[in-house]
Amino acid sequence: MRNLLLTFILLLYSPFGLATSLTFVAEDLPPYHFKNSEGEVVGALVDISKAVLKKAKLTGKFEIMPMARAFHEFETHPNIIMMSLLKNPTRESQFQWLGQVYFADAYLVSLKDFKYSTPSLQAARAYRVSTIRGYSSEHYLRSAGFDESNNLVLVSNYSQLWNMLYKGRVDFVLTNTLTLQNELKLIGLDPNQVKKHVHLTDYPSTLYFAANKNLDEQTASAIKLAIEQIKESGQYQAILKKWQLPEPEKQIATEQPYLNIVK
Repeated sequence: MRNLLLTFILLLYSPFGLATSLTFVAEDLPPYHFKNSEGEVVGALVDISKAVLKKAKLTGKFEIMPMARAFHEFETHPNIIMMSLLKNPTRESQFQWLGQVYFADAYLVSLKDFKYSTPSLQAARAYRVSTIRGYSSEHYLRSAGFDESNNLVLVSNYSQLWNMLYKGRVDFVLTNTLTLQNELKLIGLDPNQVKKHVHLTDYPSTLYFAANKNLDEQTASAIKLAIEQIKESGQYQAILKKWQLPEPEKQIATEQPYLNIVK
């Protein structure tokens, strides 16, 4: 009965006359969203986006770009969808949050031979911690008392981030560790030389489809309902299995549908 109701609402909010063309953007982050050797945009969240577009009877394209440019496009154009964005208190009122699509797990990562005991984020303030400029991790560290004049080192991309750690220029990197092995291998670094040091359990962990606040309500509602439907049908779980990714916690995978725009 619930599936029939969802289908009816989806049809109501996504008629054939709804011709909005969307652009899904993200940074290069395998296996979620990246360009393959043929230059095609692929990945687990790309497949999920395509499934959502098909279910919602919408059209769209996909672009991979640096995070700074992605945010500029996202904040400038109403029909841009960010494929994987962490919600935090700073961002919550700035964007529309269309649905939970995956999760991240944040740690302070050090070199394996790091000799100091650092059981907490606050204790890490005695050391140099690096993350990528403009990411939510920068705002998280600043709110915890880190600053560039003392213990915060900001870089522009993952390659710089990890090379700073491996060359001993910083003590910790704040990162999502789900793709840690692939990231390091792609830039020619040995994953066996690092270890997860501090698990940041209070760091925002849920990845969302996020939209510009000016995306029209009808399109936003159709996307929200389509995300719920592909989870209900098992299509979402099948895509994760195809990409050999673990399923999120139950509350993420079965988020309840809603029609109001999240602001």
